[in-house]
Amino acid sequence: MTDTSIALSACGALPRQRQAASPTDTARAILECLFRRRSLAPGQDGTLDEAVLAPHLPKVLRALEQNLPVEMVLPAFPGKSPNRQKTLGPLPDLAEHHALDELGLLCEDIRALHAPGAIIRICSDGYVFSDLVRVPDAHVQAYTDDIQRYADQHHPGRFSLFDLKDAYAQLSCLDSMREELMIEHGQSLRVLQQRFENEEHMKLMYCGIHRFLAEDYSGLLEFAGMSMNAVKKVAKPASQRVIQRSEAWSALLQKRYPHCLRLSIHPQLAVSSKIGIRLVPTSDLWRTPWHSVAVKRRGVVTLDRRSNVDERYSRLVFRRGRPCHYASAH
Repeated sequence: MTDTSIALSACGALPRQRQAASPTDTARAILECLFRRRSLAPGQDGTLDEAVLAPHLPKVLRALEQNLPVEMVLPAFPGKSPNRQKTLGPLPDLAEHHALDELGLLCEDIRALHAPGAIIRICSDGYVFSDLVRVPDAHVQAYTDDIQRYADQHHPGRFSLFDLKDAYAQLSCLDSMREELMIEHGQSLRVLQQRFENEEHMKLMYCGIHRFLAEDYSGLLEFAGMSMNAVKKVAKPASQRVIQRSEAWSALLQKRYPHCLRLSIHPQLAVSSKIGIRLVPTSDLWRTPWHSVAVKRRGVVTLDRRSNVDERYSRLVFRRGRPCHYASAH
């Protein structure tokens, strides 16, 4: 390099050579993409420090070192709530499709940092507790098939689906699959109840699940005429069993996918083995696409209960002959 070029470089007239990012820097950048979308439990500090990153950094580094996609596991998309005060019908609509699109954007952000990109393994827990939440298994199947179709059509190669039927392919009866799951991975209700008392995040989860399940039950014909307090009483043991089976499903997934980042649709503590992730904006941290309708205003999609939508100011939009979402009439 001549004296002139050295001088030009020093004053910024010539571009400096960009130093390649280290694997650790890239891994941190990938996690920052995730954490920008994370859902934290109330009162948690959103600061990113070593303790927050520590459970996840080795998994990302492993993918980078082997030049493989970053793999994530997300237990989600179980099936639509049967309470039509909350949802439009039993099949996915814009609420789920927008959530998949947002997850697809996350994969795009990661691919910009790491060429092999990312894969999200949607591990549907619909069959795991469908009997407890009063969703027929046939509805779970139709819902799952629709999610698979949308993912394949709009985001090829970014999602794979896995459910109880895949985990226990040797069995033909879903009740037997649920029983086998609990035999292999289940905790006793007594142990779980102690955790509800002693672990803050478990207490939060129980309160959230109990509230949503009571809301679901309150809109069903079999609970018509019952007071909300009576419905909550019925929902209490069912909520505990939903969490019991969800924990067993989590244990199965941890055993099957030990090297994957573990995402969760529920708010999490700042330091956790799970990363809570916000799928669609909503004022309620516990609201999910499958408990809600999508409301589109000025191009922005949010979630709400169907009964909260004022149809004087929002119109119901149909796609392919099915109700899809509400759109602002102004």
